[in-house]
Amino acid sequence: MQTANRRYLATKELPAITGLSVSFFEKGRIYGYGPPYYKQRGKVLYKESEVIAWTESRRVDPEGENHA
Repeated sequence: MQTANRRYLATKELPAITGLSVSFFEKGRIYGYGPPYYKQRGKVLYKESEVIAWTESRRVDPEGENHA
């Protein structure tokens, strides 16, 4: 679904851009982790730009000082 230059994705579309499973996002909604999402008429939608930003925020630099 696209609206005014914003692309919204269903949960089943997220693995293709994140490499994470559908169940990861389903459980994330229950347990409070994962990217922000929207509920509209019973559907769960994710804004593509927010999913990408969330994915990029999880980047770990193996040579960085905060590497665990």
